[in-house]
Amino acid sequence: MKVYKHLEENIYTEKLENGLQVKLIPKKEYKKIYAVLFVDFGSVDQMFMPRGESEYKSFPYGIAHFLEHKLFETEDGDVSNIFSSQGASVNAYTSNTKTAYMCSFTSKLQQNIDVLLNFVQTPHFTHHSVEDEKSIITQEIQMYKDDPDWNLSLGLIENLYPKHPLRIDVAGTVESIQSIDVEMLMTNYDTFYHPSNVQLILIGNLNPNEAIKYIKENQEPKIFLPPVVIDRSFPDEAETDILKYRETRFPVNIPKVLVGVKGDKYNLEEKAALRHIIKMEILLDLLFGDTSSTYLSLYNDELIDDSFSFDYIFERSFDYVSIGGDSKFPEKLASSIKHVLLNDQRSQDMTIEHFSLIKKKLTGQYIQELNSLEAIAHQFVELPFEEITIFDSLSLLESITFEEVKNIARDYFREEVISVFSVKPRKS
Repeated sequence: MKVYKHLEENIYTEKLENGLQVKLIPKKEYKKIYAVLFVDFGSVDQMFMPRGESEYKSFPYGIAHFLEHKLFETEDGDVSNIFSSQGASVNAYTSNTKTAYMCSFTSKLQQNIDVLLNFVQTPHFTHHSVEDEKSIITQEIQMYKDDPDWNLSLGLIENLYPKHPLRIDVAGTVESIQSIDVEMLMTNYDTFYHPSNVQLILIGNLNPNEAIKYIKENQEPKIFLPPVVIDRSFPDEAETDILKYRETRFPVNIPKVLVGVKGDKYNLEEKAALRHIIKMEILLDLLFGDTSSTYLSLYNDELIDDSFSFDYIFERSFDYVSIGGDSKFPEKLASSIKHVLLNDQRSQDMTIEHFSLIKKKLTGQYIQELNSLEAIAHQFVELPFEEITIFDSLSLLESITFEEVKNIARDYFREEVISVFSVKPRKS
């Protein structure tokens, strides 16, 4: 058990004999329990060495997302109906590096744990259901292709990662999903859905001893193959591969633009990773947050509106910064953002006073996140480390110095790794 006395939080962690990692966070002041079963498998894991084979094999884009959809179909029908009959709600999502299955309930702990574990660990794929799913996911893909904001985000990623599978949407393409079959799904399932590649998070009004007892009772009768090290393959990419500028035309009234910065810090782990993420959050807020002179200047010059945002993405095999939004003057906005990034050391926002203000602001945000079961659980998904957790964020934030943030700015923001993508109105 890991104890955070200053936060009055405890984490009970146990790795079962089959490799399943279980983390239990009791919070007696809540009425409900939120459970997340997640797999370290996402859309970018498109080339890997299947279990029992000695060569890398490439699979269709979108297969991780397709697999997530199909697991909801059991021999007894849609598992959502079973959860509903037990007073629980269920959902799932696939990201670039994770597949997560979530359920929320206020009673019937053992029954809901059983259903969650059983439906994810008991695949039921048929040729007919796989073929039917293709039309459903095709509609989903087409819906996103009609979304200008989706095109903006994906366009920037394509600029920064022209070879990496990250450049393809999580759902794949209309063409790629047509070749998915039952055998492919089972190969991906057998490789990635072994308990040793899965974590179960339970948070809320629970008794840890009771919960782990129910989980073990569910797992012990099941037979799994021995765990194997998953060997993924990603293409080699150089800074010279980055596409510096592209634009596309779309039926929009106001242009959209994003400036991106490709990073190389994704190999960081544990404390170093979380510390780096927090430093990047501070840095971006210093330069572009609503307390910065840059934000005020851009707003007064009508280069940005309320859609303006910035984000730092840190995942297994990639990390990057994204800044921008709607703008009547996309070229001017992109130029202004790049100027700030490349001259950050001379920015009037880079002061110790502003730094202290941002740290106080982020402290409040972190504390607020700790009031949400869902937010806490998904931070465990996004940062699936052994030693460090979301509850370490406050102490790490407090320990970060202004010099550290200035140093990371010098290291991260370079002309060679900056790209711009714009969505403009169609020409009449």
